[in-house]
Amino acid sequence: MLKFPLSTLLTLESSSKKTLRKTIVLGIFVFGLLGCSEDLYSPSQMWRMAQKEEPTLELVPIKDPSRRILCINFGPGCIKGTGKRVRIRRVELILVKFETVKQAQTEAYRRGQYYARNWVFDEMADEPVLIDFVTKVFGAKNAREELGEQ
Repeated sequence: MLKFPLSTLLTLESSSKKTLRKTIVLGIFVFGLLGCSEDLYSPSQMWRMAQKEEPTLELVPIKDPSRRILCINFGPGCIKGTGKRVRIRRVELILVKFETVKQAQTEAYRRGQYYARNWVFDEMADEPVLIDFVTKVFGAKNAREELGEQ
């Protein structure tokens, strides 16, 4: 039988408790990060994905102030300065970033448009070219169809 001094046993027990505590705290932290975060697209991710599919994609410069994309025209969660006009296969598309997926879905539903994650694609009502593009590249969904309404 092995014999250890009492102080060694107390140190081992204390060390094991600290390690266990650290592991539990780390596990809760990691689980919290994974469980609470939404899978959102950044503007650079959106651009790379779009260019990969359509290399001739271009950002449309807005010279006329009336064509600007302003959050005042969109619902809650619209992120100021993210609205863009993009030309895809000679057709223009408006993209607007939102803070959350739910806010993007709500705004897309209100407008009868498509959304993907935290982005709304606007002014594409019956444009097959745009619908094909956003569904193929971003996995976009029509919010009204998704929720069972037309």
